[in-house]
Amino acid sequence: MSDKTVHEDLSLPFRRRQASILSPLRYPGAKRRLSSYIAETLRLNSLRPKLLVEPFAGGLSVALQLLNDNMVDMIAIGEKDPLVASFWKVVFKESEWLIDELSKVPVTVEQWDYFKKTPFRTDRQRALACIFLNRTSFSGIIAPGAGPIGGRSQTSDYKIDCRFNVETLAKRIRQAAALSKNVLFVDQADWQETILKVKALEYKRNEVFFYLDPPFFNKAEDLYTHYFDNMSHRALHNALMKLKHPWLLSYDKADSIIEMYSHNGDGPKHIDTLYSVGSSGSRPKTQQEVIITNVSILPKETRIWRSDEEWKK
Repeated sequence: MSDKTVHEDLSLPFRRRQASILSPLRYPGAKRRLSSYIAETLRLNSLRPKLLVEPFAGGLSVALQLLNDNMVDMIAIGEKDPLVASFWKVVFKESEWLIDELSKVPVTVEQWDYFKKTPFRTDRQRALACIFLNRTSFSGIIAPGAGPIGGRSQTSDYKIDCRFNVETLAKRIRQAAALSKNVLFVDQADWQETILKVKALEYKRNEVFFYLDPPFFNKAEDLYTHYFDNMSHRALHNALMKLKHPWLLSYDKADSIIEMYSHNGDGPKHIDTLYSVGSSGSRPKTQQEVIITNVSILPKETRIWRSDEEWKK
């Protein structure tokens, strides 16, 4: 099979989703905008999975959107970070408790310190700490080195509570919780354990689709509590080269990642770089996303993203 990505010209406009499901969590490089691209990938390859698996759950934007849009029957979630894993467990089992707690918690630097420094033991405690720190820390980063929005002095125009709108968070939590009957499992586990657990379920090849969004290659130690070193990136590559189920992997653009997936391994692989232009203040901001997959066809035209080939025209 050729390494070159196969595209299909679409005679119909890229399909608009029925309703956006917005994650309560903020993440650097959040993947919500990729959900339509992945949905179109499924359609082009005639895939209607019974189970969508995200071994790197994070904000869970893709799984929630595809489940809401009836592109998959069930989702399965793995997440190594205990705070994030507990958050999703509580969202799907005790969402109203979490919403009630959010309405009572004081949004202060002192409270931020408490959540940051306390080693919580229960899912409820970890879930509340997760959403609080995520919504009050710079760029949503809950890694050890991250600080509160507005700094400790709170002299910035943006204060610690500027991303902590309880009404908005409650709406997003309830949107996700409404899908709980279609969540097969949420495990606090690394990606390897999650893949092995799904393999043991003995689904047929095309009944499962894996979407993997591993830690960024660049500056990962500043963004994540649990980040990858070079050996971890290599281990993921080696495992995917042997995975028989359809999978799609998204990365930040890094030459070493593209090199790894272009020239190593025996499995089929297609690589494309997607580009979009957003805004950052008064200046346009170009975003890049590397897509690697073992499926045969990737979308050529979307409303948001443009392929490497199209971008150069």
